[in-house]
Amino acid sequence: MNRLNACGKKKPSGCYNRKKAKESAQKNASVIAKIPKLINYFTIQGATKTIWFKITINKTNLWCLTLFISLVSDDPALWTTNEDTINHVIEHGFKQNLQNSQFPESKRIIPGTSSRFRYLSLSLFQRTLLNGELGNREYLSYSVTTGSVYCVPCRLFGNQVPIAQEGWSDWKHPERVTDHENTNDHKNCVLTMIERNRKKGKIDSELIASLEFEKKYWRNVLTRVVAIVVSLTSRGLPMRGHNECFGSLHNGNFMRELELIAQFDPFLSKHIAQYRNSGRGKVSYLSSTTYYEVIHIMKNKIMKTIINEVKNAKYFSIVVDSTPDISHTDQLSLIYRYVLNGIPVERFIQFIPNTGHKSKEIADAVLKAIRVHEHGLDIKNCRGQSYDNASNMSGKYSGLQARIKEVSPLAEYAPCSAHSLNLVGQCAADSSQESTAFFCLMQNINVFFSSSTSRWTTFISHTSTNITLKRKSDTRWSARYDMCFSLLKNWDSIITSLINIRDSTSEKAITKNEAKGLFLHLNKLETAILVLFWGDVLERFNLINKKLQSISIDLITVSNLYSSLINYVKQLRSTSMFEQCEKKALLLSNVKKYDENRKKKRKLAHDETRKNEIVQDSRTKFRVNTYIEIVVRLTSELKKRKIAYDEINNNFGFLFNLTKLNSVELTNCADLLHKKYTNDLPSSFANECIHFKGYLISKLKTESMTILEMQQFIIENKVQEVFPYIEIATRMFLSIPASNCSAERSFSALKRIKNYLRSKLNEELLNDYAILHIEAELVKTIEFDEVIDKFTSTKTRKKCI
Repeated sequence: MNRLNACGKKKPSGCYNRKKAKESAQKNASVIAKIPKLINYFTIQGATKTIWFKITINKTNLWCLTLFISLVSDDPALWTTNEDTINHVIEHGFKQNLQNSQFPESKRIIPGTSSRFRYLSLSLFQRTLLNGELGNREYLSYSVTTGSVYCVPCRLFGNQVPIAQEGWSDWKHPERVTDHENTNDHKNCVLTMIERNRKKGKIDSELIASLEFEKKYWRNVLTRVVAIVVSLTSRGLPMRGHNECFGSLHNGNFMRELELIAQFDPFLSKHIAQYRNSGRGKVSYLSSTTYYEVIHIMKNKIMKTIINEVKNAKYFSIVVDSTPDISHTDQLSLIYRYVLNGIPVERFIQFIPNTGHKSKEIADAVLKAIRVHEHGLDIKNCRGQSYDNASNMSGKYSGLQARIKEVSPLAEYAPCSAHSLNLVGQCAADSSQESTAFFCLMQNINVFFSSSTSRWTTFISHTSTNITLKRKSDTRWSARYDMCFSLLKNWDSIITSLINIRDSTSEKAITKNEAKGLFLHLNKLETAILVLFWGDVLERFNLINKKLQSISIDLITVSNLYSSLINYVKQLRSTSMFEQCEKKALLLSNVKKYDENRKKKRKLAHDETRKNEIVQDSRTKFRVNTYIEIVVRLTSELKKRKIAYDEINNNFGFLFNLTKLNSVELTNCADLLHKKYTNDLPSSFANECIHFKGYLISKLKTESMTILEMQQFIIENKVQEVFPYIEIATRMFLSIPASNCSAERSFSALKRIKNYLRSKLNEELLNDYAILHIEAELVKTIEFDEVIDKFTSTKTRKKCI
C-alpha cells in the first residue's frame, strides 16, 4: 500500500522496493556475465601458471590494479617456441623441476617384460669428466606431463633433435645424453642462449632497469639499518629514545647512529633528508617497526643455528638458574651445553618468565621449552643437568633433577662446582664466632670509611698503595679475598687513620667512638692471624674458582682441583703452619699477646674437685676453637661436595688414565660404561678401548691426557671412523656441565638489557635482545644479505589467485 510523503506525493511500499532491487540485481548479473574475463585480453602461450595482482590506493584514493602474468609454464613440454617464450626464459630463467627426486612420471616399461620398469635417475643431471670432476647439466629440464627430459637451449633455438622436440626417455642408455652435449649443434645453441642472456634487449628493459635501481636503493638503506642493529644489540644498548624525530637530542641510539653515519655518507644523508620525520604511511625503513622486525629475524636465524648445532652434536645438557629482573619478574635462564668440533660450548636459549619456585613448575617450563616446535630436541639425548644447590633444584627425590631424570634417566646431575666452593667457604666462615666477627669487622671498616667523604680522604692521605678498601659480597667469595687482600696491604694505613679520627677534635663523638671500637677490634693478634690465614686460603679458593668458571673444564678436572684444595687445607692444620702464621701476625700487628678474657669457672658437683682440671690459655683456646675448627670445616665440606663429581667420574674416569690401565682393568671399566649407556655404546666397546690405548701409546710421548685433549686428538687425526665409540663416550662426558656460570653471565646481560629505563620491555623483545647480545659471536657470522632477503620476503604484497 502506497503512502503519502511530506510533499503529498505517493511513497512506494517496501514490497515494491524489494521487487525493484531484485530486478536490478538480475540485470547487473546478466551484464557481468556477458563481459569477457580480464585474462581473455592476453594471448597466453603454453599453460598459464599464475596471475599475480597488487591493489594499491594512491593519494586521490583511487584503486589501481597491477597484473603480473606468467606466460610460460615451468614444463618445457608445454612451450610454444616463439620470440616471447625465448625472451621470458632469457629474463626469468627456467626450472629443472627436480623437486621430486623419484620422478614417478618417468616410469617406462622394460621391453620384453610386463612388470619391470625403469625410472629417470637424478644422476642424469650430473656429468663426470675424464679427470673425475663432477659438473651439473644445467641445460636439462624435466617435464612432469610427459615424464621426459628436454634440452632447453636446443628447444628454444631450433635444434631438430628428439631431446629438444619430443623429449628423451631412454633411461637404459644415459650415455646418449653425453653424445648430445658433445655435438656442435648443441654447443651453438648454448652459446646463442648465453649471448642473448648477455644482451637482454627487450621492450621492458627500461622498466626492469628502474626496478633494479629501486631494489638496489632500498637494499643500501637496509644494509645500513642492519649494520646499526648489529652494533647496538651485540653490546646490549637500547635502540629507542623518548621520540623518533631526526634532529632531536632524545631520539635514541639508533637514530643517533644514523645521523652520525649520515655526516660521512652522502647516500644516507640524502635519504634522511628526503624521508626524515615523514610519519606513518610513507616507507623509509628508518622507524622502530623496521629494526624490531630485523632484530626478530636475526634472533630466529641465531636460534636456528644453535638448534642445528645441538642436533648435529646429538648429546646435550641443560643449565638452569633464575633471578628477578628490574620489574620483579622471576626470569628462568635456559642454557644448552654440547660439543662442537671437539670443543664444549654453552649457548643461551631464552628467559622463561614467572615459572614459579616449585620443582614441578620449573620442570614443566623447561621441558616445554625443550620440546616446542622451535627446538624440537629429543630430551632422551640429554646427558647432563647443572643447577645451584637449592633444594627445589638439586633435590634427589622431588627436585628438578629428579623430575628431569624421570623423562631422561641418563641426564646426570652435576651441581655447580663454583657455587659449591662458595658454600664451602660460607660454612667455614660461620663455623666459629671469631671467624664470623672477623668478616663483619672487615665490612664495618669499609662502611666506616666509604660512607663519609671526609673519612675516605683521611684514609687515602695515609695509604701509599693503589689498593683501596673493598666491600663484602654474599655470593662472590672472590670479593672476600679482595677484602682480605686490601686490609692486609693497608693495615698500617687503616690503623693510623682510625687513630687520627679517634683523636680528632673536629669529629663528632659518635664517629670518634666508632673509630675507637674498630681500632680496638683491629689491633688484636687474633685479627692479624685471621687476616693472614683467610688471605692465603681465599687466594687459593679464588684461583680455583676462576678455573671452575671455564666452559671447557670437565668434571675430572673439577674433582682433581677439589682434591688439591683438600690436601692444601690439611697441611694448614699442622702446628708448624699455625706457628708460622703466628710469627707473621706478630710482625704485622706489633701486638705481643693474645686477648685475655675473664676465665669462667665451672660449677663443681658436691663430690668433685678441681684437681687435674685443664685450663686452656688464650693461645690454645684460639688455636683449637677457631683456627683448627675452620680447617676441619673446610676439609669436611670439600670432601662432601667432591662426592657428587666422583660418582660421575667413576663411569668415565678410566678414559683419563687409559694408557696406564692394563687390559683387564680397561675391559672391566669399559664394560661398566657400556652397561650404563647400552643404546649409545656397543658390547665391543672394550675391544675398541684396548685398540685406542695402543694407538695413543704409539702416537704420543706423554702417558696421560685430559678427555678434552682426547676428543680433540681424535678429530685432529681424523680417526672418528676407526674409533667412533671412543669419540661418542668423550663427547657425552664433555657435554655434562661442571658449573652454571653461563646462566649467571646471562643474568648480567639481563640487568644491562632490562634496566630501570626499559623496565616494561616485553618478553619476546627481551629474548630477542638477549640472544643477540649474549651470542654476539654468532651474530658476527650473519650475512646482511640473508637478513635483508628474509625481511623483503615478509614485506611482499603479491597475492596469488
